[in-house]
Parts: sequence; C-alpha cells; structure tokens
Amino acid sequence: MRDALLDLRDAGRVREELRLPDGRKLWCLTRAGHREAAGLLPAGAKLSALRPEREGSAAVFSEHALDVATVAGLLAKGGIGHLVAFSTEVEHALPGRRSLFTDLVLRDPGAEVPLLWVEVDRENEGVGTLVAKLATYRTWCELPAKGATKTAFEKSLDRARERTHELRLWPALYPATGREGLPPVALIFEAGRKRTRRPGTAPLTPQERKEKAKTDHQRLLRRARAVEAASEDLWYAPPYRGEGITARDYHRALPVVATTLPLLRTRGADAAIWRRLGRPGWHTLSQALDNPDGDQLLEAERVAAEQARRERARQERERYRPSCRRCSAKFTDERWAEKERAWMDDGLCADCRQAEADRKAREAAERERAAAEAEAAAAEAKRTGSWWRRA
Repeated sequence: MRDALLDLRDAGRVREELRLPDGRKLWCLTRAGHREAAGLLPAGAKLSALRPEREGSAAVFSEHALDVATVAGLLAKGGIGHLVAFSTEVEHALPGRRSLFTDLVLRDPGAEVPLLWVEVDRENEGVGTLVAKLATYRTWCELPAKGATKTAFEKSLDRARERTHELRLWPALYPATGREGLPPVALIFEAGRKRTRRPGTAPLTPQERKEKAKTDHQRLLRRARAVEAASEDLWYAPPYRGEGITARDYHRALPVVATTLPLLRTRGADAAIWRRLGRPGWHTLSQALDNPDGDQLLEAERVAAEQARRERARQERERYRPSCRRCSAKFTDERWAEKERAWMDDGLCADCRQAEADRKAREAAERERAAAEAEAAAAEAKRTGSWWRRA
C-alpha cells in the first residue's frame, strides 16, 4: 500500500497532507487523481468531493470517516458485499424537513446479505442518542410509499407478515432483504482515540497497550449491552399467538446486529463476531440476520400443533369407544359406526356376534336333526306296532 501511494504521488494523483504522531498518514486525491478516479468508478457510483489542500493546523481529518472507510474495506474483504456496493453518508429524508444520514449502506442484490445499514460509533455519543437513531431508522421504514393512499396504508398496518411492506417506502428504494422484517442495522463500536499524548507522558509499553486494548474492548461490549437493553421496544419480535407456538413475528421488527472494529480487524467480517440484539451468543452476520424462530418455525409448530390436536381428539374419542358385553374387546371403527346407525344393538363385537350366530346355527341344526330322528322313530313304531299281521 505504501509503495502504491508513493507511485501515485510521483504520478501526481495523490498527496500526503497530514502525518499523525502515532505514524498514520492522511493521503488525499489531487485534482488529477480525483478526475481519474471518477472515470474508473462504475456508472452511478458516488465520489466524494475533492478535498481542498490545507497546511499546518488546518490540515485535519475525521477519525470517524476513516473508521467508516475501514469498515467498508473489512466487510468487502470478508465477502460481505463488493466494495463498489457500499455508499457512505446516505441521506434518508424524514417528514418535517429532517434527514437521517447513514454512515455506510450496502446494496448488493442477490447476495447472502443484500442490504445492510451500518452505523459506526466512536463513543462520542450517549447510549440514548444511539437508541434515538435506531428509532429514527424505524420511523423511516414505516413511511408510506409515494402514491399510497392514507386509507389503504392504514388498513395495511392491521395485516400480518410481509403484506405490511407492500405500501411502504423502503422496498421501493432498496433491494429485498430475503428475510422477515425491516432492513437490518449494524452497529460497529470503536474506542475513541486521542490524537496526541499529553506533553511529558511516556509512551505505553507493549504490555500496557495490550491491557488497554483489552479494557477498551470490554467497555465497548458493555456499551453494546446498554444499547440492547435500552432499545428493546425497537427490535423486539412478539411471539405468534396459538397453543404450543413459540415462533416470533419478525415482520415488523427492526433487526439490529452489533460488533466491534477490533473484532473486525483481528477475526474478519465473515467470522462469528456478530451479536443479534435480543439473541444470545456470537454468530456470523448471515446467521445473526436469519430468523430460525420466525416463519419457518411457525409453520413447523403449526403442523405439530395440528397433529397434537388430532391426537388429543383421537384419545378423547377412544374414551367413549364401546366394548363387547361378552368378551370386553373394543369395537372396531366399522362395528362402532354400525352400532351408532342401528336402532337397537346386541352389544357384541364382530367375533362374538359370529360365534353367537354359529352357536344358534348349531342349535338349529341339532333341533332339526332331533326332530327328524323323532319323526323317523314314530314312523317305525307305527309300522311295527299294527294289530294286523299278514298270514
């Protein structure tokens, strides 16, 4: 990078404007470099204004702007969006001639994370200010689309799930997120750094720098937890109604993820360094934005609830299944249906009914046989007991 900048300086495309006490340098495009960069960028890409040349104490720069550019580079390096898919200081107009400026916006349709709003925090704002900014994001997401009638828009607010976004403004300006809910917001926390040390202060030793970095990082994590606790009503997703349903409705929730710039630098944007507000553990960015307890779980739980309902109904019906009055065997479904259709019923199961029929048939056959034998015996007695004999 240094050699490339030196070559560009020799070619008149960049200049070294400022050198900081910690060794960092501020490089700026010259007019020729600015003109050449504008020709290299893809059509529609926004190029920042040419920075006027300053000297001495007038030559300053924004640490926040440097961090925003760093975040864009780290996200692109981690495979989260192409570098040209990022835009800085994107304006979102609000009613009352107000505007919300987003530090960094990723638009990459078709990617695993097609849309992401990024806010970089350097501890120069209070927790309440960050929460208010998240509330402003939600307010902007709830603006109606141009041309939407007030009546239709108000009716859409009573409808559930993704249909509530049909008449909103944000889907007309940004690609679909591919997930339930509003566009996601990423909070990147970085420790505020002092540009110069106090006169006479000895530089930190490597061990002291290490301990300070650890302390700073723990402070950033506490700050993230404070923002999470104070903004619950913005990102909270209520559970769907229904017995046995734990799935949550994310369609009106604002997904917010958080990490720190030191984690982005040391582990990479594609690592499990992201926390979803309201959800425990560390995840990759895609996992943090996914909603495994959302619509997919809702469908599965509804199927399970319907199966459980049918099982309870079956068990309840089994309680009233009649039994055979002779052998106590439970009636089959066909025999039970026959019993319910009959005006009078013998209360026997099919096997006992068949056995009873067989018994009656045997008894009838036995009676017929006995009657035939008695009739034959009577005929024989009549024949042999006559008073007339043949001579």
